Amino acid sequence: MNTPNTPTRVVWRELMTDDLERAKGFYGELFGWVFKEMPMGPNMPPYTIANVGDKGIGGLMTKPDGNMPTFWLSYVGVPSADEALAKANAGGATTIFGPMEIPGVGKMAGFMDSDHAVIAMLQPDGPDQPHSMPQQGEFCWETLMSSDPDRARALYGEVFGWTSQPGPSGNGDTVFGVGPKPEDMVADLQQAQGGMPPCWMTYVVVDEIEGARARAERLGGRVVVPLIEIPNVGRIALIADPTGGHLGIFQSAMR
Repeated sequence: MNTPNTPTRVVWRELMTDDLERAKGFYGELFGWVFKEMPMGPNMPPYTIANVGDKGIGGLMTKPDGNMPTFWLSYVGVPSADEALAKANAGGATTIFGPMEIPGVGKMAGFMDSDHAVIAMLQPDGPDQPHSMPQQGEFCWETLMSSDPDRARALYGEVFGWTSQPGPSGNGDTVFGVGPKPEDMVADLQQAQGGMPPCWMTYVVVDEIEGARARAERLGGRVVVPLIEIPNVGRIALIADPTGGHLGIFQSAMR
């Protein structure tokens, strides 16, 4: 598993599902992903890597507990998983797994914030790698829906060192970054509304959002939010795969 090592950016996304083959069929057709199996050792099932060309961009696995929801889990690259998890716990978060070492990958851990939104961290093996702009079919962004944005800003700023600035929509949202420049932005924070539970949401770049929505429905998925226009940024929609995993699709205004 060749994960990019870019400190405090999101470096990996992972789907936990109860129907791995159905999920692979859906995402393969929707985004053109190609899947490879990575051996995980004796008495363990292989781990499925999703690839765009020869680039590994995420993973899929069968849920270890059937009572878990199906969801996409985002991993933030960190210099020290132990230190980041300790900061999360000190800020009121609850450890859900780790820290644990995965040979050839790194040390990982996950936590649930006080709003019950879940995120993970990865201290990758290997040297730092430069950040590159996401291409079609690659993950590109994260959104945190929170019932307490002020508390979330404080927690994630402390755990990951993220800066905060007003978002482009002008509706009170926040953009998290690893620096002051536009290319340093990594995620946005919004007030949870309309009964949506607090959660982290990940997004994939598509060339044309209407076509991607139609493909998702044809493949057995569901459109949750048909379209949100963000001036000078792009267009997004939220979808659910046939196994219950939710994620966003993004068409850039630059395309």
